[in-house]
Amino acid sequence: MIYKEDINAAKQRMDAWWSHEIVDRPVLAYTCPKPNVAPKAWCDHWYLAKHHDDIEGYADQFEAASVATEFGGERFPVLNPNYGAGVFACVFGADSVFKSGTTWFFRQTSLDEIVPLLEGAAFNMSNPWYERLVKVTEYAAKRANDQYVVATTDYGGILDILASFLSPKDMFYAMRNKAGLVDTCRAIILEKSQKLFDALTSITLEHCHGTSSWMGLWDRTTWYPLQCDFSYMLSPKWFTRYVLPDLESQCQHLGHAIYHLDGVNQLPFLDELLAIPELTGIQWVPGDGKPPMADEAWLPVYKKIQAAGKNIVMDAAPQDLMRVYNNLDPKGLYVGTHFPGKIWAEYYLPPFLGGMGGVDDE
Repeated sequence: MIYKEDINAAKQRMDAWWSHEIVDRPVLAYTCPKPNVAPKAWCDHWYLAKHHDDIEGYADQFEAASVATEFGGERFPVLNPNYGAGVFACVFGADSVFKSGTTWFFRQTSLDEIVPLLEGAAFNMSNPWYERLVKVTEYAAKRANDQYVVATTDYGGILDILASFLSPKDMFYAMRNKAGLVDTCRAIILEKSQKLFDALTSITLEHCHGTSSWMGLWDRTTWYPLQCDFSYMLSPKWFTRYVLPDLESQCQHLGHAIYHLDGVNQLPFLDELLAIPELTGIQWVPGDGKPPMADEAWLPVYKKIQAAGKNIVMDAAPQDLMRVYNNLDPKGLYVGTHFPGKIWAEYYLPPFLGGMGGVDDE
């Protein structure tokens, strides 16, 4: 089954995008239902969070839904083995509970117990969750071959994983009074997480000839969307002390890296993020109750990112596409959108993709 006929051309444009260059036109990623093709199944993206080992059932759903979907421009069909953000906490011993439409990872641990717990976690096939993530990725990647892409599961931020074991009260107490303890935990989580990340990406590189993630971008080498949701509660001083060093190490470990800047409370960290030489780009997510990513209110943020030579990843409603491309440098700009139907695509796609750019043809 061919899920994306122009996949090789899209890969060449993404090669250029990662290098902050343009091949023949700007990058734009979109999906659209194929006309006169009814999807055989709805793809439940939380399927594996509910049925941990049924990767075959999830792949069946994904492929059935993908057959009815047009993956246009630089949008790739990406099967994401989604257990929830921060699933690597389970490899360290946390419990996984799916409720209220998301997954929660937790195992209440005292400050005296946390280091032995993290150190004692075996990151090999004797660990049930390590084995699960490897086998699920391997099955999906072999089945996909080079017809679609398999993402690396969302392992979460370093402090986010630690917060699955320590209460907020203990986290802040340790940051203030036991900095060495926090540093030890961070180092253990970073080292072991990178080991599992390497194991998973080696599988997708072998069978899918590239890597991806929940963000949907494809890369010929290893890449990942870095994040630290816990930093939403931190001051810039503590972000510099406890988050930035791990992000720098992760960037150096990867071929490319995008930081998932989630919420207005993370905007004060932008300058330090942009100063990381190995960081490829930023995805700015304003958060609930704020104007959407493509709103003109955020143009100063995007222009600041581009002035630092970094790439941008954003989503935009169809009617906002031309404003984005008219106001920002297309080099390093990745915009994703969804069209409810073909007529929407024909009207709102920019002229460089054969559309009308949202302007009536008189």
